[in-house]
Amino acid sequence: SSGINAEYGEAQPQYDAHVLSENVREYLGMLGSVPDMLHVHKGASQKVKDYTNRDGEKDAEEEQNIALRYSTISAAVLAEITHFHKQRNVDFNAMMRQFLSSQLDFHKTICTKLQAALAQYPE
Repeated sequence: SSGINAEYGEAQPQYDAHVLSENVREYLGMLGSVPDMLHVHKGASQKVKDYTNRDGEKDAEEEQNIALRYSTISAAVLAEITHFHKQRNVDFNAMMRQFLSSQLDFHKTICTKLQAALAQYPE
């Protein structure tokens, strides 16, 4: 049994656990950019509020341009988040399928080896 573990078990993580772990780390890196996107959006939102709430005469064209830029930034942030979520679902589905498939192959190999070992002991 220790031979089976040494031969198969120790090498197995490179085919499943390490791959899954690397993919999750990659996603964590991508998540690091979310606060920056939200900060840009918050800044644009604040600029609209500041211009709208300021005292004195306001330039209608400038106010419209500020609102348009805010709308563009909002749409871009929303599109980026939506795309990220859709792609995350696709990627994690593929990652889990690959992980579980590799685990199944591993356990099938172990079962085959154990059946061969059992066959060496007649009834």
